[in-house]
Amino acid sequence: MLLGILLIVLVLYGLLLFWVLNERLKEVQHLLRSLAKKVDRLGEKRSLPEERREEENIAEDHFPLYVLEDEITREKGEEQ
Repeated sequence: MLLGILLIVLVLYGLLLFWVLNERLKEVQHLLRSLAKKVDRLGEKRSLPEERREEENIAEDHFPLYVLEDEITREKGEEQ
């Protein structure tokens, strides 16, 4: 009898903890969504058309890594 009551209390306590955790996770999810929206709006305000063009030009100016790999293999060949 006592074991049954203890089991019922533990199950009810577990359900209560699950419910509280679920509510907290809903609050955190809501906060994350609102923060993501704010960050998106801030990003849209900050990125002007000129800045977008500059970012595209910077991406085109990167030095290709395969050229460096060829030079490294040549240097290793000269050392041996």
